[in-house]
Amino acid sequence: MNPVVVGAACCFPSGPRIELADAAVRSALNQFRHHPSYRDRCGFPVQVSRFPHDDPFALQRGQDLLRAVIHELATQLESRRLLAPAAHAWLVLPAQSSRPGIPDDPVEPLIDVVRRGWPNNGIEGVAIVRGGHASGMVALQQARAYLEAEHGRLALVFGVESMLSGEALMWLECQRLLHGTHSPSHGSARTNPHGRVPGEGAAAVALTHRLPDGGKSAWASLPGVGVADEHRTYASGEPCTGVGLTRAAHAALSQCGRDMAGQVGTVVLDLNDEPYRADQFGFTALRLARYLAPGWRRVVPPLASGDLNAASAIAHVALAAHALHQRRSHAHYLVLSSSDDALRGAAVLGAIDPHPALPEIRAWQSPSTSMA
Repeated sequence: MNPVVVGAACCFPSGPRIELADAAVRSALNQFRHHPSYRDRCGFPVQVSRFPHDDPFALQRGQDLLRAVIHELATQLESRRLLAPAAHAWLVLPAQSSRPGIPDDPVEPLIDVVRRGWPNNGIEGVAIVRGGHASGMVALQQARAYLEAEHGRLALVFGVESMLSGEALMWLECQRLLHGTHSPSHGSARTNPHGRVPGEGAAAVALTHRLPDGGKSAWASLPGVGVADEHRTYASGEPCTGVGLTRAAHAALSQCGRDMAGQVGTVVLDLNDEPYRADQFGFTALRLARYLAPGWRRVVPPLASGDLNAASAIAHVALAAHALHQRRSHAHYLVLSSSDDALRGAAVLGAIDPHPALPEIRAWQSPSTSMA
C-alpha cells in the first residue's frame, strides 16, 4: 500500500499558511522586499522574499518558521483525530558546507522546537537531512521506508530555510545567482537579469499507511519518490541536459505500480530564473513527454515564495497535496527538485479515490413546447 498524505503545512511571506500559500502560488503573488541591510557591490539594495519584521536573519527566524508549520499541521491532524501516539520526524536543513551564513550549530535548538511543539510529547525520534533543494526528497524516501516497516505509525517531514543573512547573499552574488544585482561595467552598473530571489519559509507533510476512516481523511497518495545524481552541475559551467533529473523522475514514476503514460497533469518545478535550470527542465520535459497528459501544466512556486532552497521540496509536495485535496485535478502531480550540487529528486502524488466527471444532463423539455 502506498503511503498517503494526511496533512500539510506551508509558510512563506505571501502565504503564511497552506491555503494562502496555495492561493499565492496560483496567482503568482509574492512579497519581495528590499533586504534591510545588504547592498550589492555597486551599493544597490537587493530583493528578497522576507517577512516584514526586521529581526536578525539568524537561528530565531528559523525556529519561528518551524513553530508556525508545526502548529498548523498539528491543528489539522488533531481536528480529524489523526494524531498518533508516537510519530517519527525528519527535519531538512541547509548543508553548512554548501554556503556561508548558516549558524554554526542550529540542529539541537530546532530539534527542541519539534519535540516541544508537537502535542503530547509524541515525537519518538528526529532524523536530520542536510542539503539543498532536492534534499527533501531524500527525507521523503526515508519516511516511506519507515512506514513500510512501521505500519500504522505517523511520519512527519519538516523543512525550514532562511537564507537571508549578509554572508549568504554575498555568496550568491559572487556566484552570479542573486537576481537583480549590479556589477561595474565600463563606468556603469550592469544588472544581472538572471538568478534567484532568495526567500525564507518552512513546510511540513504528514504521512501514514493506515487510516481509521478507510482513507476519507487522506489528502493525496504518494506512490513514488526518486533521487539521482547529475554530473553537469551549475559549477561545471556546462549546459545541463537534465540526465539526473530525468533519472529521478523515472525512478519515482516506476514505483507507481501502473503504466503512467499520459497520467501526469501537473509538473511542479523549482525554476528560479536561472538559465541552467531552464535548460535542465526543457530537456527533462522532452524525455518525459510520454508521461505528460494532453494540456499538462507547470506550476512554479518560487514566483510566489522566492527560492526556498532546503525547504523547497517539502513545500512543493505540500502544495501539490493540498491541490489534490481540493479536487482541482484527478491527474497525477510530478514534483521535480534540483539542488545546486549533484542531487536531483522527484515525487509523484495522486488523488485519493478519483471520481470521473459526470455526463452532461440536459433539462427535460416537452415536445409540445419544443421549437421545430
